Amino acid sequence: MKPFENRPIRFLEIIKLNNWQIKCYSISDASERVPDAYVQKAKSNLEQWLHLSHLTTLTNYSTATLLLHECKEGCFAIINWWVDDNMLQHFVFLTPNINSPFSLYSDSGAVTCVWELEVLWHERNAWVRHVLKANQPDFTAYLNDQLNQY
Repeated sequence: MKPFENRPIRFLEIIKLNNWQIKCYSISDASERVPDAYVQKAKSNLEQWLHLSHLTTLTNYSTATLLLHECKEGCFAIINWWVDDNMLQHFVFLTPNINSPFSLYSDSGAVTCVWELEVLWHERNAWVRHVLKANQPDFTAYLNDQLNQY
């Protein structure tokens, strides 16, 4: 087992696609951020991935988080969105390299790692602060509450 080391977590952008707004993050064990080629590859899959929101009848808010994590396995794309006020609908995809397609990984039961949990914890706290505890949900404040560290 390799000793734990922090990895840079960088907010990249808010992606707007159809009626969705997606907070996009990068985590990398190799550099400051995930290479642009992986970002573009993930963006080209977003419409298909967001269509998975139809797998449940729970209300969603067309507000998602996309984490791209470059690591020894390749590049993970973790996408989730809030449903039914306080739950996440969560999918994990993996590409072993830039020339291979992303494939569903979370169907094995594996969902996320300790570095990705850092972002999800931030997103959970931002959702509680700006949406669940607010007199009126403030989705703009939620989208602007972003994590950059290490």
